[in-house]
Amino acid sequence: SAIVWYRPAKPGRVFLVARPVGDNRQLLVSSEALEENDRCVKFELKNLKSSTRYYYKIFRDRENIVVGRDYYLDTAPDDDKACRITLAFGSCARSTPLALWTQMDEHGIDGLVLIGDTPYIDSTDLAVARAKHRKFLAVPELAKLIQHTPMWATWDDHDFGRNDSDGRLEGKEYTRQAFVEYRANASYGHGEEGIYSSLRYGPVEVFLLDTRWFARTEQSFVDSSKPTLLGAKQWDWLCRSLKQSTATFKVIACGMIWDDKKNGESDDWGTYSYERTALFDFLGKEKITGVVLIGGDIHCSRHLRYDTQEQVGYPIHQFITSPLHSGTIPSLNIAHPNLIRGEAIPNTWLSLEIDSTKEPATLHARWIQMEDREMWDVRLTSSDLGDLPAGGAGGSGSESSK
Repeated sequence: SAIVWYRPAKPGRVFLVARPVGDNRQLLVSSEALEENDRCVKFELKNLKSSTRYYYKIFRDRENIVVGRDYYLDTAPDDDKACRITLAFGSCARSTPLALWTQMDEHGIDGLVLIGDTPYIDSTDLAVARAKHRKFLAVPELAKLIQHTPMWATWDDHDFGRNDSDGRLEGKEYTRQAFVEYRANASYGHGEEGIYSSLRYGPVEVFLLDTRWFARTEQSFVDSSKPTLLGAKQWDWLCRSLKQSTATFKVIACGMIWDDKKNGESDDWGTYSYERTALFDFLGKEKITGVVLIGGDIHCSRHLRYDTQEQVGYPIHQFITSPLHSGTIPSLNIAHPNLIRGEAIPNTWLSLEIDSTKEPATLHARWIQMEDREMWDVRLTSSDLGDLPAGGAGGSGSESSK
């Protein structure tokens, strides 16, 4: 399946026709552009062939308004098919031209996952939020990339509303409305609450958490004397989804980092460490394998490996990728007992390459800088992450610098 997002210049009904390569049969869908949702439309395409390229065009009144060889979508492989795929992760991006988006395209990524401050909105005014989303998606290099590359997203504080903000922020319903209008995720939290979602692409499933909407709005499901980060309903969804997942690798991603920023701000998992402990306990109890964590926010790139062998059954790795833009905060690259490597480098993104054609399957995380500055990578196997053969023993992965 696929969802194609589009915003026409004027309201009214628009049509999309998609055709698979090598097949004359066409799929026609339509959608109504309304002023009440800022003319954002989403064409939902179902029952598509897996691992197939579809070219599409959008038209109105028999006049093509979107057409060309750059407008296509490549559907995901079947869940159980051995394959190689690459997802790009990034956080903290401004609405200005950036060659980094072109670099992702040149690397041939299969999908883009934005994990917050993408873009910076810093307002709960609906008109402001909409305008800033429009400006961001109109960045020429990004616009060209997502003509043919699927994109999924969650938010962090600046696109949620304000710096270091939590679920008590007044007007958060308006930034949520703009997010739902301008992002083509398959789902957005529950009812009118939150934006958490997940996506499956071949051998990997990505769980996109919402670490803003519910924060401090209720008592924690772990300890009633402390405030929650995720909220009980999102926690239940995450646990249920992880148990049901058949993906070899399971990526749990959010905007904030999974430890303590140590700068006086409270928007990090270190502030809610009891809920992170509950997650690790759950992974161990349910014997859920293949989990890695991804965070952003701090304008530094880092790799941490937590000593969770007894608790989870294997070490949990955290990959932090930030920023896509050029502004770094070296003071947030702090010492940590589990830190393997970290540096404040501008214009960076994370490439996650998954290869299930090998035995065991491999996960290759690479931090990539726009100006080809030397960074580092991490290679893991499914065995390193708890998927052990009978009588086998797991390792802790390897790290190498380029």
